[in-house]
Amino acid sequence: MSEVALAMPLAGGEGQYAGPVDEQAWVERARAGDIDAFDFIMCRYEQRLQRFLVGLVGDIDIAQELCQETFFSAYRALPRVRGDLKVSAWLHTIALNQARSHHRRRKVRPQVPLGDFDRPQGGPELQDAVALSDLVQRVLARLPRQYSEPLLMQVSSGLSCREIGQILGTSEGAIKVRLLRAREAFRKAYDMEGGA
Repeated sequence: MSEVALAMPLAGGEGQYAGPVDEQAWVERARAGDIDAFDFIMCRYEQRLQRFLVGLVGDIDIAQELCQETFFSAYRALPRVRGDLKVSAWLHTIALNQARSHHRRRKVRPQVPLGDFDRPQGGPELQDAVALSDLVQRVLARLPRQYSEPLLMQVSSGLSCREIGQILGTSEGAIKVRLLRAREAFRKAYDMEGGA
């Protein structure tokens, strides 16, 4: 299991820290009702989930709301989840379900922008960034979900093929094939839209 770079406070001693800990220790503390442990998990995954959700719903405000709902659902479900928990895959699964529910309620096709929340402040850089974002969003919106979802998970969240497979309920090999096809479909659609 991977170790977490942050240290865990020792019981009963504020300001005292043990060495780097396994993420599973934070999960166990959060399962026991430790709000600080759940805050640690939220801080670790919030930005990644927001980028992922922005890509799925095409709106930062809605994505932030869905991200909050994701963490709320995770917090409520955590005491019932047993065994070792792959936190990243688990949270992305909840977020994906939140986005799909949102689309069912709205009955719209997801738009998938890629990029950070750090937009240029103004001027030509802003216009270029908006134009590129719109083009990428239009291109990815044309892809079937079986291609756009894993592509977005890999690009915006940095998930591995194995993690994406866990989230989507399929094999790592199937995800690799989907990603290859998704990239090819993206390139063709991007060229057709006039991208360089």
